[in-house]
Amino acid sequence: MARYGMQQVPGQRMHQEMQLLPRMLQSLEVLQLPLGDLEAFLAEQALENEALEFVDAPCEPAPAPTSGRGDGEERTARFDAWLEGQSGPDPGLCGLLEQELAFLDLDPAKAAWARLLVSCLDERGYLSLSDEALLELGRQQGLEDDLGTLGSAIAILQGLGPAGIGGRDLVEVLLLQLDPEEEDYGLLCRIVEEFLDDIAKNKLPAVARALGVDVQHLTALLDRLRRLDPAPGASLAGESSPGLAPDIVVEEILEDAGERGGPDAPRRWRVRVEGGALPPVTVDSEVVRLARDRAQSADVRRYLRDKVQRARWLVEALEQRRATLLDVASWVFDRQSAFLIEGPAATVPLTMTACAEDLGVHTSTVSRAVAGKRVATPHGLFPLRRFFQSLVGENPEVGRDGLKAVLQRVVAAEDSTRPLSDDEIVEALAAEGHRLARRTVAKYRRELGIPSSYRRRKY
Repeated sequence: MARYGMQQVPGQRMHQEMQLLPRMLQSLEVLQLPLGDLEAFLAEQALENEALEFVDAPCEPAPAPTSGRGDGEERTARFDAWLEGQSGPDPGLCGLLEQELAFLDLDPAKAAWARLLVSCLDERGYLSLSDEALLELGRQQGLEDDLGTLGSAIAILQGLGPAGIGGRDLVEVLLLQLDPEEEDYGLLCRIVEEFLDDIAKNKLPAVARALGVDVQHLTALLDRLRRLDPAPGASLAGESSPGLAPDIVVEEILEDAGERGGPDAPRRWRVRVEGGALPPVTVDSEVVRLARDRAQSADVRRYLRDKVQRARWLVEALEQRRATLLDVASWVFDRQSAFLIEGPAATVPLTMTACAEDLGVHTSTVSRAVAGKRVATPHGLFPLRRFFQSLVGENPEVGRDGLKAVLQRVVAAEDSTRPLSDDEIVEALAAEGHRLARRTVAKYRRELGIPSSYRRRKY
């Protein structure tokens, strides 16, 4: 028999690779799942594999299987009962958004406005009331009667999850869900802003000509737009959303007064992987015993051995997911101390390649670990991916949030009787060494809640 490190014949190597493949695929699948999807995945596994045991479940353990088929429905019920025992009352859409707001370090005026705006959302997640109507509601609540504060609060609301929340109409809801870094971003924005009616009437050739693309390219763009949610709040209006739960939490280590190193001592932070409502998972020892019990038929033992092996793979994959997420998040926030203290404008642009090299893993592993994960920080709930920003402009020290801060400063200093157009903002940023496309400036302006130059003009 060939030993590890010795030459193997092709058939032996292929057999080992075929055995390794399902284990690797499951590990990669588990790593990529955010917390909410992981809960659903484990519920499916509870139904399919009687060798899995969910520790500390409140129900009595299911009887040990004596044949090749376990009571999957009962195991799933045990899993669901565990989750129900861990979860609190259903917060609904407004409750979830208020939880996100609680993470943000807002001044009292903006915080009060943001809470009022949350209460004004309709069941689709739209903020359909006009600015005038919102200001009147604010006056009735004793809030600051200022259009600028309202605009800032709207931008805060639209920065919460899920993407698209707080849009004023269908066009804005869809635009808020587009990523300015994705390919064809400008074309996608034009379709949403100018051609939705024509698309509804199936005037694809005319739209393609107006955009300067062929119909095949337009069809691919429409496939991308169909994945957007025209009513992002509808699925959350009456139920909680595990997708908004953080996968990672970053919190400050608050030391006793006697342990502090003085006011100039560096602040310390703790990174932890959040398990949410996930029950601890292990391999059922009784199923392991039965898989070795020669009183069982050969077919039953073979069936149970396969289930035990797959259960062990899953337990290993869950631990590997936790360790990888902890490694990646710790690497990120070791380099984001300025963000943790000062907020999003101080974010340092990082790359997945650098993270992978430092951790000794492949870049695709970092990408899977980051995908869909959310991190709770002192400044709010953020996608982990946002800390791996593409470097924009010509200043490698400035990321997306830093550029937004520069843009906001440029607009604040403009002549209100002749506000800057987006093209003029592009020129102003370029003069400071930040080269951005006009479409990116327009996107950042919308995200900041800054109206167009026409609406900003004062007479």
